Amino acid sequence: MATTDQQPTDARRLLVHMVGAADLGTSSGRPFAARCAELESAGPAEAARLLTASADLKRPAPLAAVFADGAPRYDRVILVVTRPQAGTESDKDFTRPLGVAIKERLESEGLYGVHFEKGAVELLEVGAPHSSKVRAAIRDRLMSMYAGRTAPKVEIQFGSGATNAVIGLVAGMLEAGVEPGLVLLAGATGRRIMLREEIPDEKENAQRWLVRNRFYSPMIARDSDNARFWQRRLDRQLLVIETADRDEEGGAATGMDEEDLARVLLERIGRYEAVDGFLFRAWLKNRTHGLAGQDRAGRPDAELDAKLDDLIRRRFPDREIRQANEKLPRRGIETLRAARAAKSLSTSALDFLLHPRLPEAENAAKDLAHGNRADPKNPRIIDRFLETQSYLPRHDEEIEEVGYPRWLYLGDRRALILIALGKNRGEDSWTSGLDGLIWQARQDDRYDITPIIRIVVSAETEPIGRLWEEKARAQDVDCRVLLTCGIDFGDLEAIRCDVWDALAADDGELDTVGEVWVVTGPGPKPQGLGLLLTGIEWGLSSACPTRLVEIRSAAAGSNESIVELDREAILNRVAGEAELAGVALSALDCLDISAAAAALDQGWARSLRPLAARVRRLSLVPAPRDGARGRKKPTAGAGAGIDPEWLASIDISDQENSPLLLLRARLRLVQTLAGSDPWGCAVRAAALCEGTLGKRGDNGWYTLHHSIPEAKKLATYRNLSPAAYGKDKKGGTGAPPSAKELKDCLQGLRNGLSKRVTVNGRGLPDIWDSVLVDELELLKAEIRAFTVSR
Repeated sequence: MATTDQQPTDARRLLVHMVGAADLGTSSGRPFAARCAELESAGPAEAARLLTASADLKRPAPLAAVFADGAPRYDRVILVVTRPQAGTESDKDFTRPLGVAIKERLESEGLYGVHFEKGAVELLEVGAPHSSKVRAAIRDRLMSMYAGRTAPKVEIQFGSGATNAVIGLVAGMLEAGVEPGLVLLAGATGRRIMLREEIPDEKENAQRWLVRNRFYSPMIARDSDNARFWQRRLDRQLLVIETADRDEEGGAATGMDEEDLARVLLERIGRYEAVDGFLFRAWLKNRTHGLAGQDRAGRPDAELDAKLDDLIRRRFPDREIRQANEKLPRRGIETLRAARAAKSLSTSALDFLLHPRLPEAENAAKDLAHGNRADPKNPRIIDRFLETQSYLPRHDEEIEEVGYPRWLYLGDRRALILIALGKNRGEDSWTSGLDGLIWQARQDDRYDITPIIRIVVSAETEPIGRLWEEKARAQDVDCRVLLTCGIDFGDLEAIRCDVWDALAADDGELDTVGEVWVVTGPGPKPQGLGLLLTGIEWGLSSACPTRLVEIRSAAAGSNESIVELDREAILNRVAGEAELAGVALSALDCLDISAAAAALDQGWARSLRPLAARVRRLSLVPAPRDGARGRKKPTAGAGAGIDPEWLASIDISDQENSPLLLLRARLRLVQTLAGSDPWGCAVRAAALCEGTLGKRGDNGWYTLHHSIPEAKKLATYRNLSPAAYGKDKKGGTGAPPSAKELKDCLQGLRNGLSKRVTVNGRGLPDIWDSVLVDELELLKAEIRAFTVSR
């Protein structure tokens, strides 16, 4: 990015204009190059004529309409221009020379009936009129212009210039924390709309965001008519369930039936906390026992049934079996299955244990439960395994009855793709664009998106839409023409209403999608703007991000299309700050650091998003491990819970030992859950210690059980949790420890660790005990401000 006459400004009203061929009254390509050549050699009078010419006899030139009588007075103008790219074939459509000509006239004798002081018009250069490039350029420029100050009113001329670039301007302004106004070129003047006024109030969808993200605590107060309903869900989520009755083997908690255990697992597993790893393993044992009971009930066989019981006992070992170091090879399960099958006996429990995806899922759960960060498995593996279990409920039916969509427990990986189709393009080009969209959705395993394409057409482009339907069907993609609508800005309201109604009536349950993609490039600008506004609103209502996708020609005159998904361009930030802040607050209340950071990451660059890095400081991620032999050097970075600059600010210079030095502080942070989530507090504290200290060795967590009484007590609390399995649970009451018991235990544990664990020859210091708790409270206060109406 480069700028001309860049300087600080106190401008109260700013115009941003994407310079293009329409500013010379022509079209792109050769006509534009020819008109630029004319401008270069023209005298003052001829230059003024060329700069005010219009390609549409019914309408004035774009900037003439913007500056027409009755328009507001702008204090500053930013002309966004493109420059030729080095090392590539010359781009005849680059607009910098035209921008220079407009700037010079505006700052000298005037143009379009207005005049600006020297330096009040600046050029902002971008490499190409692509949405991602323009977005980043205008974001950075606005943030540098108004750093620490109130941003001015900013308007974008929306009607000429490359559609992708203009939408990029909108996204970049949102990202900079500026609420843009749009000047729609309609008739002889510009019609002005504020984006904020075109979409719902920021509080309208707040409850939907909380419910979709399954944060039920704030719903108790927000939805008082259903307070008991939300309280029951919160209690189940926090394992506040009677668990006094245990099975005779000290294994599963029979007080939590299989359905309850499955639902709490499904509700929580996406948070990937230590307790979720334990829950998965508890559910695994519970499910195996349930299937074995069904197998035995079919047609009894005393010998094989006894072998089945013994196999399950060894598959989920108690202390006695673990101490005997008995192993259960997979072949043993296969052999017993073959024996039962030979007698036509049911084998559902054994089939379950032999599921090909189970080993990886179980290992991922173990990594979560025991704090393994040396080589952790991707926790999404657990989700993928659970999706194979068809008996599990897919969503909470009772929440649907309260009036919310059928949001899936394990998330919806569908993306609703909204696109308006243009004209004057060949069939090959459109097929290329469709193929590119589908590839973009499917190509990244991290997201594994299923595309759901909905098309808006005009009477002229409907055949192209039908062609897309046919081509997409051959690739097993749900792609449909949504409706036919107008192509003028006067049709904008009708386009928005009709698109919303069509989406709501669609039989694809589109209010549960995981993302909304708004595609820019092909269609008429009024249709594109209608889809943009509707896409933002649909994403807010569905409690999911609305992202920007660009389709552009690979080169001038080419039938090949390039499809680019800009994952940084999250469009519904314009009204989603309060919703995102509410989700982040609820996440922090239960120390769900990853969910809080993910919510804040969707916020504006000038407001919520910087808080995400600070939230990650609270991470309970322990040091990477090298088996049980000792700690590896940790990787610095906010994503690892280790921020070098922040460590320096609290006088920790020893980054390698920072996980140990912050262990007391992290235990103090977990202690904040003692009253609200006692089981979660115990499980997470134990996993934190195990992951940071390792299991064995002089200072290993299991070793310290013998020298620090509170370490043993904490392990006992963890093992009594409904989320645990296979431990010595006989005689346990099932009641969680009280807040005082947990606080006393963790205080004693911190003191014991300071005596037993040393860093550089000294016991763990207590000087950082409150640093994370203080940071948590400060963050909550700053985030809470975004939930208050301004």
